[in-house]
Amino acid sequence: MVESPDNPEALVPVVAAELFEWAWLAAELADWLDHATEATRADFVHHFADLRRPEKTAVFLAQISERIASLLDADRGQP
Repeated sequence: MVESPDNPEALVPVVAAELFEWAWLAAELADWLDHATEATRADFVHHFADLRRPEKTAVFLAQISERIASLLDADRGQP
């Protein structure tokens, strides 16, 4: 860990419960994007200036959620 807490590159400890909440949120957002209406998809594309597509973002969020969950499961010996 970097010595100074004022350093923006310092590692920040996060409790497992908070990581679980992040994993849950990422999974919920991925599911929402997967099932979004065309109007919502159009708003999403507009909001992100056509830099991100809802489909790719949903996959990315699902992967984040799975990776966080696997980190938490590692403590219990899960694959």
